[in-house]
Amino acid sequence: MFLMSKGYWIVTTTVTNPAFVEYVKAFQAWIESVGGSVFAKDMEPKNVEGKGGKLAVIIEFPSKQTAIAAYNSAEYQELSKLRWANSCDTNITIIDGGVTH
Repeated sequence: MFLMSKGYWIVTTTVTNPAFVEYVKAFQAWIESVGGSVFAKDMEPKNVEGKGGKLAVIIEFPSKQTAIAAYNSAEYQELSKLRWANSCDTNITIIDGGVTH
């Protein structure tokens, strides 16, 4: 039996405006509608290398393909405008949850 690996968004960002909470509320409803869920969130991540943000989130999806489709969806692209207006230095990486090496 073949099991598909989960997919993940690894997100770091720095919130610049209290209105970011509007994005979070809308995002929570949207993420559930596309089969995703917040796996981990830290408001004080310890960046040990590179330029991470002041907020780190890992979002789990049923597969990497689902994670990519969710990001590319018209709904998320519209929703992301609210994130961009209220945060900076955002990095989003989509990965396969399986070990491929």
